Amino acid sequence: MKASEQVVLGSGYRGVPPGVSEITKSAFEAKGWHPAGGQMSLPVLSLDKDTFENNVQVMHQIARIFGAQLAPHGKTPMSPAIAQMMVAAGSWGVSVADMRQASVMLESGIKRVLLANEIGGRAAVGRLLDLIKRYPTSEIALFVDSEEFFEALETAWIEQEMDASLGLLIDIGCGRGGVQDPVVAERLIQRIGQTRAPGIQCVGVAAYEGTAMRETQEETEAVLEELFGRVASAFDALRASVGDERQLILSAGGSTFFDYVIRMSGPIVENDPNAFLLLRSGACYFSDNGRIRQRLMKIADRGLLGQAVSQAIRGAFHPALRLWAEVISQNSDGQAICGLGLRDASHDQGLPVPLQLWRDGTAISLLEGIAETTKLNDQHSFVQLNGVEVKVGDVIEFGIRHPCTCIDKHALVFGLGSKNTVDTVYQTYFG
Repeated sequence: MKASEQVVLGSGYRGVPPGVSEITKSAFEAKGWHPAGGQMSLPVLSLDKDTFENNVQVMHQIARIFGAQLAPHGKTPMSPAIAQMMVAAGSWGVSVADMRQASVMLESGIKRVLLANEIGGRAAVGRLLDLIKRYPTSEIALFVDSEEFFEALETAWIEQEMDASLGLLIDIGCGRGGVQDPVVAERLIQRIGQTRAPGIQCVGVAAYEGTAMRETQEETEAVLEELFGRVASAFDALRASVGDERQLILSAGGSTFFDYVIRMSGPIVENDPNAFLLLRSGACYFSDNGRIRQRLMKIADRGLLGQAVSQAIRGAFHPALRLWAEVISQNSDGQAICGLGLRDASHDQGLPVPLQLWRDGTAISLLEGIAETTKLNDQHSFVQLNGVEVKVGDVIEFGIRHPCTCIDKHALVFGLGSKNTVDTVYQTYFG
């Protein structure tokens, strides 16, 4: 990857004015442009840096209270610069969903990567070994849920005389991949423990609890209790297999149920001096104007982590992302049509939320709770203003729903500093 300040941006990027054929990232950051100021080509996605950094800080504080560590899920922003910022704030490393994402993070200089997924079979093993050879001093770990995969890994490792290390975590399934049967999990642990491949070790047990969500809280809690019962069984089997000295990881925790994870996994690791909980939340750091924020507030309302933590959650995890789009036309029925469509915004968990109306770089009217996005098509959004006067050329600032499926539509995210102007450009690498 190029040094950050030397990256050259062109008019093919959102935000770069069409008349600018090339501008370095550092030169763009020095302009001090505002998304509603008229200079930038819209639509763009922005990140309020103060809000984001506060969200990160509070999540780290929560983790420290309960002796946990964080491996934020890099698949949400897929931005090495953002991942490095979180590692600098104290994260153990980063989680990723596949080998391409792992390669991006390792190439950026991040040394500890958890590939929180299965990767495939024999061909995938070959690609994994190529990745490890390229970054032999990095700390890489991944999920495993079958002896078939492990045997392919072991065979290739020995054949290629690998001189590196690789950590494996037994993935305990809950509605997607992963081991469902405790007997199968124990057998896999024993098989890995007998490996002839030097450098490969079983370093922990993992799960993803987000798929435990059911219609009622009681049903959800029952599924979570069953899941963490199997996690505890696998962890005990692993500890018995490797002895008392090896450091072990118990990894779980998306953004929806990290309170349950802390409560239910605590008894598993609290009496083990060489074990720790590693949370893989991703979306919570960005929050949103929809379900992510609502679910975080439910964590505060449940109060499982204590009153002080609930208060901290309520005071943080504010939405950090915004979409900005110009009003390009109006309908006679009072609708504003903006240059923001399905290609620009997440829509799987609801449509963008109009927050504020800007004119000539100045905020002139609050829209939250008044205006509504009623429809998106390929390039356009239809916003019902409900009595708010709007002119063609005005800019509407939108809140987003579901950061994971919004950021992936943008090659650049524009970081807004204390003056609410762009002072950082974050590149994303979604491929």
